Amino acid sequence: MIRNIELASRKNLSIEVVGVLYFAAVVIAGIILVCQPAKVAHMNQEVRRLNTQLHDLKLRNEDLKRMVATMESLTFIEAQARDNFGMVDPDQVKSVVVNIAPGEYEVAGEENSLNATEPAQGIFAWLNRIAQLMKDSIAVAKGRQ
Repeated sequence: MIRNIELASRKNLSIEVVGVLYFAAVVIAGIILVCQPAKVAHMNQEVRRLNTQLHDLKLRNEDLKRMVATMESLTFIEAQARDNFGMVDPDQVKSVVVNIAPGEYEVAGEENSLNATEPAQGIFAWLNRIAQLMKDSIAVAKGRQ
């Protein structure tokens, strides 16, 4: 009889342990079943975000390709050279040829560069003439202002 009681209590104990283990397994399975869709939803949201970012980057890439193509065109380069560096067409340049015999001009205020009694010759004559023309053009430009 004591044996039967011990056996019955062991059976009850083992049934209780199996029941607790079964309950724990059901709870764990429920948690896994709830977490899986949440993870899938989070991953889908991340994929959508990355696809949107990829689309934006592709559009930006196309814009940059168009910009590079525009900047590589000769018309753009020419326009930049005209605006930023003062480039002009050869047809737009007007030049004046002035024939001056040696000794017909006098450079004022430059006693140290050449002797005033001796006319400049060669390259110095050209440089003096260019300096005089530049001074004249600056004076004319100031007079127009």
